[in-house]
Amino acid sequence: MTTQFLRTPMCALILALTTITALAETPYPVAKDGKETIMRNRTCPTGYVGIGNKCEALHTDTPRAYPKIKGAACPSGTFASGDSCKAFR
Repeated sequence: MTTQFLRTPMCALILALTTITALAETPYPVAKDGKETIMRNRTCPTGYVGIGNKCEALHTDTPRAYPKIKGAACPSGTFASGDSCKAFR
């Protein structure tokens, strides 16, 4: 019974740390000062500027961009722009 009592919080801690680390390096849009920021592969989509290894939107109303899956078409409602799929207005 004592080992079960210690094992549950330890598993919860490991799960929480793993989730936080995975979310910190997400390639999906992250809001920063009201502007979207995405991971940079090679080129940034139109309306975005490259800052280090990220692409940041120039304006708060810039349409969202998502990483493009190599060899796949962009989803409905988006178009290819740079190495990303960018949403229509």
